[in-house]
Amino acid sequence: MIPVKICGITRLKDAFACQKMGVSALGFVFAPSQRQVTVEQVYQITNRLSPFLIKVGVFVDEDPLYIRETMKDCRLDLAQLHGNETPDDCEALAGRVIKAFRVGRDQPNPIWKRAPLRGILIDAFSTSAFGGTGQVFDWNLATAYRKLGFPLLLAGGLNPDNVLAALRRVRPDGIDLSSGVELRPGIKDQEKLAKLMAIMRGGVSNRTLR
Repeated sequence: MIPVKICGITRLKDAFACQKMGVSALGFVFAPSQRQVTVEQVYQITNRLSPFLIKVGVFVDEDPLYIRETMKDCRLDLAQLHGNETPDDCEALAGRVIKAFRVGRDQPNPIWKRAPLRGILIDAFSTSAFGGTGQVFDWNLATAYRKLGFPLLLAGGLNPDNVLAALRRVRPDGIDLSSGVELRPGIKDQEKLAKLMAIMRGGVSNRTLR
């Protein structure tokens, strides 16, 4: 099954549901957002989750030292950077980084090819927010970001109704959803989560994506 990351987690209840359903990674937003969480909130969640579930902190233009301390305090595995960070910032985080690119604004600059990254994430560009907008971008534009040579995670308006079409078009190495599986910002819809994971388990195979 293609790895699934659910972002914008604010409650232990939702984290447990994702873990039970087989989600691969959870995202916690520390940047200003309707889904913003505190260090204490996240620690109270991650402290009770399986060590095999990847925990990701989402940051925008933060000091790498602050990010490192937050990752340590919250027991996070990776940092997802959504701002104007540089390869040097990723170096300061020992390469435990997913770099997000906002398609339509952030270009796949070749300087990133040698950056110490675990992967890249491509998301829709919005003037109102850095992510979690529910907007879909032109999936044909994903090809340019493949040239950076990293595992590619697809985000941007994904939901149980369009995820198979997205997988067929982009063939990402993983997907990232937030608003597409919510009742309201920060509160996940367990029926939508269950539907998504059923699709991913039962409908996604090499044969399906041909």
